[in-house]
Order: sequence, then C-alpha cells, then structure tokens
Amino acid sequence: MQHRTTILAAFLLGAAPALSSAEPSLAPTPPDAPGAPIDLGCSEFDRFEELTPNDTLTLVVNVHNPEHAQGFLVVAAADETGEHIGFDALIGQTMVIDGIERFEYSVNALDYRAKVARGEATDLNGDGYRDLDGLEYERTAAELLVPRFIGASPAVTPSKLILIGLAGGADFDTTVDFLIANDNEEVFSAEHTFNCWDKISLTTVSNAFLSSFLTSTDHNVLEHAAGRENGWFRMRGAVANSVSTSVANPPIAAVYVERVGSYSVADLPFELGLANGSLLPRGAQGGGVAAVGAPVDAAGRIARRKPGSLLLYPEFDNRGGMVSLITVTNTDPVDDVRVHFVYYGKYGADMM
Repeated sequence: MQHRTTILAAFLLGAAPALSSAEPSLAPTPPDAPGAPIDLGCSEFDRFEELTPNDTLTLVVNVHNPEHAQGFLVVAAADETGEHIGFDALIGQTMVIDGIERFEYSVNALDYRAKVARGEATDLNGDGYRDLDGLEYERTAAELLVPRFIGASPAVTPSKLILIGLAGGADFDTTVDFLIANDNEEVFSAEHTFNCWDKISLTTVSNAFLSSFLTSTDHNVLEHAAGRENGWFRMRGAVANSVSTSVANPPIAAVYVERVGSYSVADLPFELGLANGSLLPRGAQGGGVAAVGAPVDAAGRIARRKPGSLLLYPEFDNRGGMVSLITVTNTDPVDDVRVHFVYYGKYGADMM
C-alpha cells in the first residue's frame, strides 16, 4: 500500500496557502465590483493521479488546482493512455472549511458505476464526454428530495443549495422547479435558473424558505425548531436552454448545506426516477443532446453509496478564507488504477 499524504501534510504544516482574514467574495456580486468573481463558464482544468491497491489520496484543492475559485469536480477511472474505463472501485468525499465563519462540512461524492466491463473504455460514442445514459455510466436521478429545512431568519447566515446542471452542457441555463412544503402539508411552488453550477441561499429561490413566511401560513404551531419553522422540498429540472437548443426534463445534482447558528451540516438529497445526463458538453448544441433529458423513467432507482467508476464532487471552494479537501480511494485490494481529475471552474477571482 502506498501512503499518499504529501499534499495534505503540507497544508497541515502550513506550507499550503494560509487562510485569509479577508471576507470571501460571494456570488452573486455586481460583475463590475472590485474583486467580483469572474464567470468562467465551467472551464476545465485536469490532472491524473495513480492509486495503488487499497490506496487513498487526499488533496488540498487550491494546491492541486490553482486555476479556479469555485466549481465542481469529476473523477473518473482511466487507463494508461487517459481513456476512461470501467473500474467500479472508487469512493470519495469532499470537505469544505470556512476559516472566516469558522465552520466546515463534508459530503460524499455522487457515485456512478460503469455500464461496460471492467477495463473497457466507457466512451462508446466517441464524443469525449462522460454520458450518464445507462450505456457508458449509470443514469442519474430525475427528481431530488430534501427531507427538512429550517426556516431562514435575517439574523443568521442562510442555508445554501448547490446546483449542477447535468444536461445540455456548460452553455445551457437550467431552470429548476421547486415544491416547498411547510410542516402542515401546505405546498408552495418556485423556480430558479442557473448556468452549469451555482451555490445560492435558499431565500434566493423563494421567500417560502423564510421562517417568517412559514409562520404566516397554516402551519402546525406545535412543530418548530427552537421557535423557527421548518419544512421540506423537492426539485427537478424543468428545461435547459442554450441560444439555439432546448432540453426537456434535464437532470440536476444538488447538495443542501444547512446552517443553524454556528453549526453546518450537508448531505445528498434523496432521489427518484432516472434521466440521462452528460458531463460536460460544450457549445450551444450540447454534446449528445438527443441522449440527455427526456424520456424520464419515473420508477427507476439509483443504487447509491457503492464504489463506482465515476465520482461527482459537488463543490470545491478556493476563495480567500476557504479550504477544500478532496479524497478519492481505490477500494480494490489487487489492482492499481489511474484516476482523471477534471475540475469545472464556474468562478475565478483573486483568491488570496
């Protein structure tokens, strides 16, 4: 077994960039404001790493990828030439540490198993993308459900929602439909549109996430969390549009990061149905548009929390005051594997 601790040790011993005392610039910021994040359109930065049997590798993202401020990451098993292959033995996790507000959270990577035999190439149609279509990799969820949210208050830091578009590509804006329920079965609707990746406050989506709004509804007065109202919500992609192409029922990935006082927790939503997606086409036509979006298999289910050939890490954050740790582990006790890190940077800015 090969021990892979060099980059993490460098961070812990202070060799990596130190946490800044400056407030990180939060999107959205007026685009012409000093220090405003630069929209990179989910541009790519990639690297390869080698994992021996039973090997685990933890990386500090701003050392491994100094090019991007915020975005998401895909890690895929590959052969010696860099071709992506079936190798259902990878697991992973990300941790985000905020040195300013003094909180952290961790969440597992979304795991997808290859639909080809072990060691065989996954890019069956030769388009260069990782298709979640049931042919190259497993299909992805059609609808996402979050079992609880605590109503937001202007006096506290709001909870956040990370969104990733999985249909069309980087040049598509995805509109997400929300159904938000209070604690007494009342349901309210909302929608939000984003481009490729975003991290937003729940109140950006709708005032229905405010505790004050929930208090004004026909809520259950006996059900609350320390005086703050709560509820749950579900979301699904409605449409993804570029300047020339539209994709119906586009799948999304999401993570809900809940803040309650100085505490922060995160988890992947529950999932319903199956839809086709792709990571991550370029251009207004969207690579393989015919293969993504509709039709949706409403009865389909994903077998999560199992080793896979492709891992989707929902967030990394390299802004000033932030540190992100990425872990990938080869659970195979016999075989080595090469892994391809593909970072998709939504925002770039002066991070120091």
